[in-house]
Amino acid sequence: MENTVTNISETAGLAPGTPVPVGIDESAPSKFLITTISSEGVKSERFGTVPDELPEHPLGSTLWIDVQGYAGLTSIKKIFAFLEIHPLFQEDILNTRQRSKYEILDDALLVTTKRLFYATNGRIHQEQVVFLMKGNCLVTFQTTTSDSFAGFRKRLPTLKANKTLPGYVIYALLDNLVDNYFVVIERLQASLEKTEKRLLANDTALERGVLSGLKHDITAARHAIWPMKTIMTKLSDDKVDFFPEGIDPYFEDLKDHIYQLDEACEIASDNANGIIQLNMDNLNIRTNEIMKTLALISTVFLPLTFIAGVYGMNFKFMPELNSPWGYPLVLAIMAIIALLLYRTFRTRHWM
Repeated sequence: MENTVTNISETAGLAPGTPVPVGIDESAPSKFLITTISSEGVKSERFGTVPDELPEHPLGSTLWIDVQGYAGLTSIKKIFAFLEIHPLFQEDILNTRQRSKYEILDDALLVTTKRLFYATNGRIHQEQVVFLMKGNCLVTFQTTTSDSFAGFRKRLPTLKANKTLPGYVIYALLDNLVDNYFVVIERLQASLEKTEKRLLANDTALERGVLSGLKHDITAARHAIWPMKTIMTKLSDDKVDFFPEGIDPYFEDLKDHIYQLDEACEIASDNANGIIQLNMDNLNIRTNEIMKTLALISTVFLPLTFIAGVYGMNFKFMPELNSPWGYPLVLAIMAIIALLLYRTFRTRHWM
């Protein structure tokens, strides 16, 4: 892809609004799903490149263009040209490492969010999802060909009346995104509970990779969910300009879900800290058990070492030194002492 860079720092020195793709995966071709949503029905087509003319989309309907993958930069720029998107918005959309945010510019609404999912390595990962609305056109940008809106697509044929307007469609897509957050957070909570039960069941200590993985998952989830509180508040404040009447309760419900998810992340963070402390306690218990065992062994052998040391001295006159039973007698005494010490420790549950 032309002028593609890996890091944001590589764009230093360029003029503001220069549409340079940042962090783009060029390995897979882009897909373009163009859907016309109206009260008369839903018509959807899949393209490898954006056609020269967009389908007709009269007032009261929504033209939804779903861009999956950024490799088709030529087609993406064609969409920008169709909708006359401001260069600053173009720059933000092509930056896949953009922070989650909400902006309005030139009668266009831009919402940048993060999708959460469990990768093949068992860890939570993020994927940028951008919503761009202008007029009765809605464009979503997904960094990969993995469809984030499969659940909403099943609902498309049931949309009627003002629910076919772009304002409701973008709300429904955001709601679908937030619902996926619940799936990830619930799995994360189950993982934390399982880890905590494992630590409480025995005194084993976890590997560092397990603990760091849990911290990574919680950080990734909070990084995606926490900014959504601000986004939902701003969307509610500006709903007069971009959203149909009667949508207020829906946004309040969505905002409630976001706050619920944020609280779940806070609880998960506290649980993770508790797991780390519990793991340290188990590690200390194991260390203390080892030191206790070594101390008891040393205590058993201490008097035996003393006796052996005494009889190791080179004096002519020592008790039982010339007796044929002296050596077995001393060994017997040492064995009796060791046995008595062992029974004492066992009786007091020190071993």
